Amino acid sequence: MRKLLISLLFVLLTCSAATARTATLPDSREYKVLLKAENFASIRKGCELFWELVEKVARDHDFRAQKIVKSSPNREICFIDSAAFDLNKKGFLLRVREEKDKAEMTLKFRATDLESAIIAPVEPAKPYGDDVSSEVDVVVKAATPVSIFSKSGKIENFKKLPDTIKDLQKYYPGLAKAGLNTNLTLDTVNNISVIEQRILHGTIDFGFDKTKTLFSIWYKKGESTPMVVEFSFKIKTDAYLKRGDSRSHNQIDNFFVDLVKRGKLFISPHQTKTGMIYQYQTND
Repeated sequence: MRKLLISLLFVLLTCSAATARTATLPDSREYKVLLKAENFASIRKGCELFWELVEKVARDHDFRAQKIVKSSPNREICFIDSAAFDLNKKGFLLRVREEKDKAEMTLKFRATDLESAIIAPVEPAKPYGDDVSSEVDVVVKAATPVSIFSKSGKIENFKKLPDTIKDLQKYYPGLAKAGLNTNLTLDTVNNISVIEQRILHGTIDFGFDKTKTLFSIWYKKGESTPMVVEFSFKIKTDAYLKRGDSRSHNQIDNFFVDLVKRGKLFISPHQTKTGMIYQYQTND
């Protein structure tokens, strides 16, 4: 009986430790690389050329890429901040997406360390639900994978866009901890709204699941020439935890670094789409 109790206690402790470890991990790991917009004068040709490279690099790393082209409805995106970008300076991004008759507002906090992201106060107020998620974005700098951790709170049933930080805190009350001036007015960052075209261009089999890949093409609203293109794929944390292979994470990192290295003719010097919006300069 004593041995049975000890065994049960060990199982409970092991499960609790595993649950706690999983709870502190981001929900997903998303690999992103920006591509030069000038290579996508023809969207179809630009996507196909880069996809050919994806297939070759995947084979060289013993992965399998399969082409499956499918488009999603376009959506309009903008970012909201003060004139001096006070939210951004504190690590926050306020994004609004509209698709057909639906709109969503997301407050995201980004950091280079997981601990800061985990405690970020982005939870929506109770009337607006509890849609909170965490993620790690992986980009390549100097041939090394670099992780940016984030935590996001999404609201789909908001009544109107906030005009001030005070209004924003009604949606996200925890934001008060950031110490921002509540009288600051909010507006569209650099007066830019973006139309996003999304193209699912295939999957990559990393050995535990087939992962969808996506080309995101951003156009400044009213213009027909892309301002930026991003290639990305997202892996759910549960997918590689279930496999139980700690090497899978590093193997995918190595594949991604090699893809960026060998695709240097395609790669944009910018790191993120959002960064381009904040740094946008007119020709006036």
